[in-house]
Amino acid sequence: MHITYYRIASCISIATHRCISTHRCIVGVRVDRRRETTRKAVPMTTQTTPPGPTRQDAPGDIDFVSPHGEPDTLAHYAGPLLVIQLVRYFGCLPCREYLEGLDARSPELEVLGARALAIGGSADYQARWLLERGVRMPLLLDPEQRFREWVGMGDLSSRQLMSVAGMRSYASAVRNGYRLQKPTQDRKKSPGVVVLSEELELLWTHEGKAMGDYPPLDDLIATVTELAAGQGA
Repeated sequence: MHITYYRIASCISIATHRCISTHRCIVGVRVDRRRETTRKAVPMTTQTTPPGPTRQDAPGDIDFVSPHGEPDTLAHYAGPLLVIQLVRYFGCLPCREYLEGLDARSPELEVLGARALAIGGSADYQARWLLERGVRMPLLLDPEQRFREWVGMGDLSSRQLMSVAGMRSYASAVRNGYRLQKPTQDRKKSPGVVVLSEELELLWTHEGKAMGDYPPLDDLIATVTELAAGQGA
């Protein structure tokens, strides 16, 4: 197991960025320059009220590209509810494992009036490979990361990229038969899931604090069930 972690860690580039989590936030409080910085862990629940878009783009106006290079928009998929997985990149092992699980359970979402799709920033060839493997839900590319910026999701910090939880997610994917693909420029991005309304308004968001930190599928479907009831879907 130590060897597996070493190989995984060697493939990951480190980047320092802000720390965001929908479950727990570590807050540092500086008391005095001569005193040691104290840190307090403040537990938080899964975010069901979105923080609000961080830029003026409307999601319906963002231009996406299909894995085959065709222009696309979210308006083509809008329905009572739209469940979107934001992958780090389409070759990321935990992202692929979650994506295939979400795709397999898409019929359960469709019963609720929801549709699932995934958005990544680069590597159209990796997205095409997933389609060739039998993934049925739409996969879109957003090279400028406009949608990710709109929902307010950013990068994982250096510590988050190398966290034990992230290493375990990678090791689990390897044990389940997934093999590493070429990391891309988006390997620092945080994983996440969002739910949009028929008007493409942000209803619910989860931003992971480690690689592979996606909400359990059972929990996600339960959340969508509640949102569908509230929307009258």
